[in-house]
Amino acid sequence: MFAERRRAVLAVLGVAASLMLVLLLRGIFAGAIERVTYYIRTSPADVFVSQQGVRTMHMSSSVVSPTAVEQLSGVPGVAWAAGIDFASGSISGPGGRQLSYVLGYDSITGHGGPTRMAAGRAPGIGEVVLDEQAADQLGVGVGDIMTVLGLPLRVVGLSTGGTSITNTTAFVDTRQFERLRGSAHEAHGQGPSYVLVRADAGVSADALVERIEDDVPGLTVQTREEFAASEARVVTDMSADLLRLMSTVGLLIALAVIALGLMSSTLNRIRDFAVLKALGASTARLVATVASQVLWTVGLAAASATVLATALSTVLSTLAPSVQINVTIGSSVQTAVSALLIGLLAALWPLRRVASIDPATAFRESR
Repeated sequence: MFAERRRAVLAVLGVAASLMLVLLLRGIFAGAIERVTYYIRTSPADVFVSQQGVRTMHMSSSVVSPTAVEQLSGVPGVAWAAGIDFASGSISGPGGRQLSYVLGYDSITGHGGPTRMAAGRAPGIGEVVLDEQAADQLGVGVGDIMTVLGLPLRVVGLSTGGTSITNTTAFVDTRQFERLRGSAHEAHGQGPSYVLVRADAGVSADALVERIEDDVPGLTVQTREEFAASEARVVTDMSADLLRLMSTVGLLIALAVIALGLMSSTLNRIRDFAVLKALGASTARLVATVASQVLWTVGLAAASATVLATALSTVLSTLAPSVQINVTIGSSVQTAVSALLIGLLAALWPLRRVASIDPATAFRESR
């Protein structure tokens, strides 16, 4: 195949295009998971505390005791503890409507608020900080009025990194959050949804978790990494069927293209293999020849697919900032191995007849 450059280039590009499709599908899902957990992963808190039995934010409802923040602040090794309120619902502006996580935090201390501000300031009563990508999609900017959970609020700041293909993030002051959720929040004396805890210097997150569990029982206590992993897991489980269908269809298409391309390359050379067999080449020699061709083809295609997928992900992220595509080394290796296995099987299959006949017969069939 490599003696004919045009055929070699077409084969490599065909396999590369198929592998790139799989990498992009997997990258889109990986990027969505990273965006969903962005708030947790970038939080300065080392430990997240929630209602007993609640281990996530997504599709969860958590309320801890009103005294939980004070109790947690008194645990040895705690630098600070801050409660946050959490709700999910609809936000809207002139440009449309979007699902959002709405987080209430103490805007004076800033604990639990947005990790990084792109513009503006922290919110007060009647105000909201919105992710900049969501603001662009909803057609609002700093100083504009938008609707958050049914109430009009003024946008006073823009944060970053909180918008995914499914939802965005909005931040309000704790006092404003009480108004958004209604007077029942105050009437029943409910505490915050979650408590964020920062460890003192020299105190590990794991050690702090053990201290909190001993001193303040009846709560679910997780490190930041554990909480982010739990959040990613529940989102993955909810999307498992769709992900499995997308990945399966994409992989089947890719493997079919790879199998047909490499099988055709062997079939086009089958007369040459028959001549080699007639001249005394062993079956192992024929297999090694075809296998090396497959290795070169898939290797070059996998490298090309990774480069192309990475470049395309950058372009798509620029054109559609809410779509983040993460092409990982692990995904590239896994895809390349799958392509290599099916490629070897497809390319070697046509050799079975040539390998099983005697040299004289092989010579006659090659003529």
